[in-house]
Amino acid sequence: MGRNKNPRAGGEYDRFNNVGFRSNNTNTQEMLIEQMYIDKLTDLAASRFKWEGMPEEIDIRFLELTLFYNALSVFYHDGRYDKYMALRANTNGWLDYQNNPTAFNVVGNGNFVSVPVSAVNTGKVPGSSDLVIGKGIPIWANKMRKPDYDIVMIYAKKLANFDRTVEINSMNARMPKVIASTEATRLTWVNIARQIAEGQSMINVNGNVDMDDIKALDLGVDPVTILNLDIVRDRQWNKCMTLLGIESANQDKKERLVSDEVTANGDQTSMMRFVNLNERRAAAKRISDEYNITVTVDYYTDEERNALNLPSTKPPSEEDKDD
Repeated sequence: MGRNKNPRAGGEYDRFNNVGFRSNNTNTQEMLIEQMYIDKLTDLAASRFKWEGMPEEIDIRFLELTLFYNALSVFYHDGRYDKYMALRANTNGWLDYQNNPTAFNVVGNGNFVSVPVSAVNTGKVPGSSDLVIGKGIPIWANKMRKPDYDIVMIYAKKLANFDRTVEINSMNARMPKVIASTEATRLTWVNIARQIAEGQSMINVNGNVDMDDIKALDLGVDPVTILNLDIVRDRQWNKCMTLLGIESANQDKKERLVSDEVTANGDQTSMMRFVNLNERRAAAKRISDEYNITVTVDYYTDEERNALNLPSTKPPSEEDKDD
């Protein structure tokens, strides 16, 4: 009989099986940490917005992940399935005088057949006289129309590097020992080192062991350096949260924060929220007007703040500005 194969080996699970990194534990650990941050930061980025009023066939998870990875999703009604769609798309055709696309090619998964969608008017399914493709409403991730994926990738790598550095320095701070031994006493010293690592209260040695053979190896790791690295790592996390429009307290100097610093941090977070939220709100309004449905979008955290009667930090809507 052949060998038993790991049913989880290959593809998505390679990183958990250390595939490609078995000979280098440091690379393995850092890659695993980086992938963990990519997963968690992606979860956070895709969970920022609460859509209400979307047709039930629209998967909000798929919509937000599409915006996260591609920065564009096109909402339209597909006469072939008599359903609303919000799918990945590529721009197609001419740009108008304001550099906005006039048409798209929507792309689905599986057996979905790509179809051209006009951003200007309703059209016909190619080769059909009775199936209608509704007007396409582009939903952009931000004003630059670029995905947030690069933010997550850059900061996941930075955070993993800091985490791994802290781990290595923490291990080196344990004062490793150098032991000079003969082949005859090597196994004895291995057993002694194991008992020390286990925290044994008493260690027995024989008369052939010379205790002067053991020397402490000081790698010069200052515990304060570990603390400072951890603080810098937290600041990198806070920067990432700010770029994603998520509130994050600066815990390492919270007691020294003055009102101007708090206001500045809040303003930056609010503006980053506005960058991402305003484009979604504009698309929600166009969808509502074009298809006679009421679609709204907001930050999830604002609902939680309102429930606690705390001031909302959400960016003002256009109606609020007019007031």
